[in-house]
Amino acid sequence: MLRIRFDCAMAIHRIGLGLIVVVAGIAALGCSSDDSLAGMGLEVKPPATWHPIDPKTRTVPGKALAAWSGPQNSTLVVYTTLPIPGGTPESLARSLANRLTNLAGIEIKVERVDKVDNRQAARVELVGPGTGDALAPSSIDRPMPPPGKTLIPTRELILGLNGPDETLFLAWNLPESARDQILPEIEETVSKLRLPPAGKPAKSTY
Repeated sequence: MLRIRFDCAMAIHRIGLGLIVVVAGIAALGCSSDDSLAGMGLEVKPPATWHPIDPKTRTVPGKALAAWSGPQNSTLVVYTTLPIPGGTPESLARSLANRLTNLAGIEIKVERVDKVDNRQAARVELVGPGTGDALAPSSIDRPMPPPGKTLIPTRELILGLNGPDETLFLAWNLPESARDQILPEIEETVSKLRLPPAGKPAKSTY
């Protein structure tokens, strides 16, 4: 009888720990996306087919704040870098394009300035070797596939916004073969973006 009671108590203890881990994981995920973006005055609402993921799993040239996984292995990541004194949307688009063309096999498709939620945003699109969810890193003018993965044509679409405290980026990656399916979903997300007013100091992520 004592053995049965002990086994039952241990089972209840394990279930309780499991629930704590699940609840804590959900809370952490929420804090890493919507909460941190709201503190900046930023609202991002991807379609229902996109699901939040841990931003720490994404490699970006700055601080990843939130990330989502979409159809066909597509991804969206929101990140910030240090501010660019005197930067303009035009100069930001030009610097993005220049930096990305240094990667092996990259072809710039779009370099322009778009109006997004009453602000001017740099927009750059490119296609290069990658894994669908990200571009491949380069080494000595050659793309380097991650272990166990095959490189495919991958499109990256980046929106960049200058700010007094930091520079904000939203970067989508998708297989080029899925462009016709994913681009309309990206445009839907862009149309729903809510951005902090230009020149208004945001809560810095640094």
